[in-house]
Amino acid sequence: MTTASPLLLDRSVLPLAELFALVLDGQLFRVGDSFATTDTPDTPALRALAFSALRPGRLIADRGTAAWIHGTRARPPVQAQVCIDRRSRGRVPVGFDAHQHALDRGDTEVISGVSVTAPLRTASDLVLTLSRFEPPDALEVRHLLALARASPAELGERLRRSRRRGSARGLHRLAVVEETRLPGPVA
Repeated sequence: MTTASPLLLDRSVLPLAELFALVLDGQLFRVGDSFATTDTPDTPALRALAFSALRPGRLIADRGTAAWIHGTRARPPVQAQVCIDRRSRGRVPVGFDAHQHALDRGDTEVISGVSVTAPLRTASDLVLTLSRFEPPDALEVRHLLALARASPAELGERLRRSRRRGSARGLHRLAVVEETRLPGPVA
């Protein structure tokens, strides 16, 4: 007889000390606040599933949390970054870095039942909202653009059409993104 184990483990399954001991033993790896066996592929679906354990239903993963789910950063932010569509109105829960946005069609996608800002929207959010914008941030935005199959010029057009605060700063930061290349084979 075989038993199915959950895809993700957390403190409800084993004490935290035992989970970390299994990480040290090479049996598990950390996925946000959860853990998975080392033979489990680390995918956006798995990261979204880990995020779903801590989010109330109407929250949409955005900025750093969305970038982590999409796979452009190694770890999620310490405090989950989320947004609420202005049309759904409601209180923003405590414990999240949250704000309300007017989201357009195509700005979100669903991964493992979790609403996440799409890669192009996530790239736009990062260019507009990061307090500092360094070359690693430009590389992350470039990776998100690759996932969206979009160019820096398309992101620039999106920023020009935007009425969001910081659009001018975002366009200035776009120059750093345009100069950045993803690592890969040299042509």
